Amino acid sequence: MNFTFRGRQIYYESHGNGNPLLLLNGIMMNTANWAPFIQAFTKGGNRLLLLDLIDQGKSAAFEELYRVSDQAEMVKAFIDHLGLEQVSVMGTSYGGTVALSLVVEHPRLVDRLMLAATRAYTDPLFTDMCESWLHACASPAALYSGTMPLFYGATFQQNQREWLLYRRALLEKTAFVSPEFVARLKRLVGSFIGFDLRERLGRVTCPTLVIAAEEDLVMMPWEQQRIAQGIPGAHLITLHKTGHVMFLERPGLFVPLMMGWFNHRDMVSLP
Repeated sequence: MNFTFRGRQIYYESHGNGNPLLLLNGIMMNTANWAPFIQAFTKGGNRLLLLDLIDQGKSAAFEELYRVSDQAEMVKAFIDHLGLEQVSVMGTSYGGTVALSLVVEHPRLVDRLMLAATRAYTDPLFTDMCESWLHACASPAALYSGTMPLFYGATFQQNQREWLLYRRALLEKTAFVSPEFVARLKRLVGSFIGFDLRERLGRVTCPTLVIAAEEDLVMMPWEQQRIAQGIPGAHLITLHKTGHVMFLERPGLFVPLMMGWFNHRDMVSLP
């Protein structure tokens, strides 16, 4: 399905019925990456909403300059398009920055929030990392070696060498040789530059769970601490021996955490 934002088509999917639960993708992701999780995420009475952000997946290309804040306004337009008053939101990595921007600007739209391996600030270190990714777009091999090893934790890389080699061969023959994919990726990376919500985190009023990955080399654990400390009442959990793409590395842990947070909201009253 599609809806129109600023004259362009944005792709989305809706699965199941119940409380609306919106997932916001990481920078190189699209709705198809969530396919193995749909059954698990729709259990317990959730209407699962999957959305390709600007320049992602089946959504239209946006050749003009945009920022994370523009992505957040697109998400608001999507929620309005569906006629929903509130949604629960899980944002991972780049999608987490979009989720934060959304809830800071429109706090009443989000009733519950989970942020997985994201950031509230593009500091000088991450700015330089983004620049290195832009340079890595020069060739498929450079793009892989300049980005993907950072996305997987040391433990996962040690234990899944064959899968990672297969993944590298696949990407270097498909997405990473696509001029359109690379152009979109450059714009997405560029939208990170100058991102800074540090002084606005206090505007988040909904219950918030922040998940950090111990071995994350992209959205480092201290960034999750910054977010959790800045949002009133936020909870912080760190997954040990886990890298940036935590839902892929540790699905058996990520799924129960996420479903517990969104589906079991009532406090336990102790005697």
